[in-house]
Amino acid sequence: MEIRFISSLTDHDEDRFAPIVLRALADLLSKIPITYVVRIETTDGKIFQRSRTGPEPTHSTSTRRDDSDPCHVQTSREKVVDGGSY
Repeated sequence: MEIRFISSLTDHDEDRFAPIVLRALADLLSKIPITYVVRIETTDGKIFQRSRTGPEPTHSTSTRRDDSDPCHVQTSREKVVDGGSY
């Protein structure tokens, strides 16, 4: 999925608004177990990015995943890049 956001914000306002949008999207996406990368590049060339890996796949022969298994651990990693180039 690719989303483009075009606005009439000034360059300065984009730099202030981008981290707010990034946090809001990360909060929304934290509710579902997916791997994602959100990248915002402002007109000034600043890059704001956050990513997370989804849960590790279970190595079970069963077709039903047992969520009550205390050994089942979800892993995630988040990375925020503020400024610079990718």
